[in-house]
Amino acid sequence: MSLFTTNNVSGTNKLRNPLAIHSTMIALPEEKASKKPIWQRHRAFLSGIVALVIIGTFFITSSLHPPPPPHGGKPPHGGKGDHHKPRCEKIDALSPSFNRSIDTILHDSTFRNNSIEKLSKAVKIPTVVQDKNPQPADDPDYYKHFYELHDYFNETFPNVNKHLKLEKINELGLLYTWEGSDPELKPLLLMAHQDVVPVNNETLSSWKFPPFSGHYDPETDFVWGRGSNDCKNLLIAEFEAVEQLLIDGFKPNRTVILSLGFDEEASGILGAASLASFLHERYGDDGIYSIIDEGEGIMEVDKDVFVATPINTEKGYVDFEISILGHGGHSSVPPDHTTIGIASELISTFEANPFDYEFEFDNPIYGLLTCAAEHSQSMSKDLKKTILGAPFCPRRKDKLVDFISEQNHLRNLIRTTQAVDIINGGVKANALPETTRFLINHRVNLHSSVSEVFERNLEYAKKIAEKYGYGLSKNGDDFIIPETDLGHIDVTVLRELEPAPFSPNSGPVWDVLAGTIQDVFENGVLQNDEEFYVSTGLFSGNTDTKYYWNLSKNIYRFVGSIIDIDLLKTLHSVNEHVDVPGHLSAIAFVYEYIVNVNEYA
Repeated sequence: MSLFTTNNVSGTNKLRNPLAIHSTMIALPEEKASKKPIWQRHRAFLSGIVALVIIGTFFITSSLHPPPPPHGGKPPHGGKGDHHKPRCEKIDALSPSFNRSIDTILHDSTFRNNSIEKLSKAVKIPTVVQDKNPQPADDPDYYKHFYELHDYFNETFPNVNKHLKLEKINELGLLYTWEGSDPELKPLLLMAHQDVVPVNNETLSSWKFPPFSGHYDPETDFVWGRGSNDCKNLLIAEFEAVEQLLIDGFKPNRTVILSLGFDEEASGILGAASLASFLHERYGDDGIYSIIDEGEGIMEVDKDVFVATPINTEKGYVDFEISILGHGGHSSVPPDHTTIGIASELISTFEANPFDYEFEFDNPIYGLLTCAAEHSQSMSKDLKKTILGAPFCPRRKDKLVDFISEQNHLRNLIRTTQAVDIINGGVKANALPETTRFLINHRVNLHSSVSEVFERNLEYAKKIAEKYGYGLSKNGDDFIIPETDLGHIDVTVLRELEPAPFSPNSGPVWDVLAGTIQDVFENGVLQNDEEFYVSTGLFSGNTDTKYYWNLSKNIYRFVGSIIDIDLLKTLHSVNEHVDVPGHLSAIAFVYEYIVNVNEYA
């Protein structure tokens, strides 16, 4: 099955996307044959890309892009440019000399059955967190299932329990340290989180199997249950890989650390933040060799063409609370506009003015498009020319931006987003609302900043304030326009996070990561001479790695599993499940990455 498989139906080429549940849409004809915008002529290609954005919106970029052309899109040296030089090339697989169990992990039935049982039992333990959670020391009973999970780790992974030093940070954060023989080498850090999101009781009847049953279905080869794919699969994969390495007698030169938070689904405030602070005090700035956490995996972009997509950056995040602070009174003698009315117009103004699209060639989405254009056998020539020629031709770049920006699931990959999520105002039918507040959330584009978004929001708030005779302040007490008799509008930052630094997609650290992925899948998982490439990606959401930026310049968010759209659709939803082959390949990747970092880094 392929993202770009072509079937001729009634004289029309149609693209078929297996990841979109066999949806069939019209393919893009040659440019001369149609006047439709390019995005309308490539919905099927797009539907495959949408598979990548279901988990918080995915980006993918080639690891071997040359530098973009000079500003203005002109090719270097005044010529036609490097149009035909491949930019998504296969890299060399990196095979370790210590390789006692990769084949066992991937293909041995006993290991497979034991692995299913280990994951299933972990899923049965309902380590649920809410949006707001108490400090563990203040309410141990609230976290009783986490203590149960810790006991399970001790029983299930006896060699990890025996040979790794365990430190508990803020009671429930687990920090396992496998000391290497060379203390001068920076440690390798592996992350995951123990917590899962709640299950809505109203959906229980819709679950194929109970959400905390950890049920294994041999017909589908799935393990079902909340957390099975976010992210007890990665959590258990890391434990299994380290346990197997200990059984195999592996002794690391470089220290290996497992850092396991307990409230990632509530922004990691209690768990990852405490763990990262502890680690920074111990190892200092850039004291960690590399960090691996949950993230993207591998997708099939065309028949027998696979691309791995470790994520090497994240979009930023900022919440603003915007308050219209007026005066009360009786509803029988209202002003022309209540604070609710002013808030409504400001919200309408924001929504009528979305952020501009800002696409540059370092945006990770361009890498996926490039890989698909160079290696797909079924993508139309017109789209290939648009993608590959965009760095050298402003017209093609504009055409590519149109293609991306007209798609609801892709357009947010090239701009800052905005969403009004909460609003409160008024308490009684015959009382004027003194204060109306709303919260607007932004996911900040890669080349933007929190301050840029702040200034833009203030600009629109100022227009409304001037239009209706209100004052304007920022962050509560910094007045831009003095308060008037009607009151004032305030724009306050509640929570902010700049876009993450880009981790390198070339150089020695990247080469070990990418070479390991290449070897595990090219020489282990895939058995029929499939093509395999490694790229980098972007995640529109934020992982616990946001607290770890100062610990390493090499942070990658990756799970060694082939993506399936049906699995992605169940994340944080009904019928969450994970496929067993994908779980086994994730274990194999962690196992081999630890070894390769010790042998080649």
